[in-house]
Amino acid sequence: ASQIDLWKAHFKQNGKVDKKGGPYFILMNHSSFIDLEIASKVLYPMPYNIVTTLDGVVGKRWLMNEIGCMTTRKFVSDIGLIHEIKKALERGTSVLMYPEAGYSLDGTTTTLPRHLGALLKKLDVPVLFIEAKGAFLRDPLYNCLQIRDVKVSADVKVLFTREQVEELSIDELDAGIDEAFS
Repeated sequence: ASQIDLWKAHFKQNGKVDKKGGPYFILMNHSSFIDLEIASKVLYPMPYNIVTTLDGVVGKRWLMNEIGCMTTRKFVSDIGLIHEIKKALERGTSVLMYPEAGYSLDGTTTTLPRHLGALLKKLDVPVLFIEAKGAFLRDPLYNCLQIRDVKVSADVKVLFTREQVEELSIDELDAGIDEAFS
């Protein structure tokens, strides 16, 4: 279903995902609804769940459940969510998270939660990073859903290998995440 939007946006992907090398914990910036479509294109046909907030499923819970959403509340520690993520990874399903916790209002990076590095240590899997480019310019929140003719792309890379997750300190992992999102 997302192919039409991506075609209209002249979507281009830079970098590849070893879809047999997972499961992965996947981090992605978030500035527009097309971000979900980008993730779908980049990760297909790899199975994955998406961490989403409860306000993101209002009125469409059935749809969000069908596409594999794991719900949580914004800006709180959620031990149940961590357990759910670990279970998904154990069954071989990757997990996608937008750590900015919502669309950007002005196209800039929002403050990331501290100690994501500690979460990575607990999960003990490779970490991918997907950086969407042009998505905010194509469909900024303030633009009343008027889509602009802007090219959209995504850079995909391994942010940390499993070995790096084991070897690096929590502070070093957090610094690497901050640099990727800067």
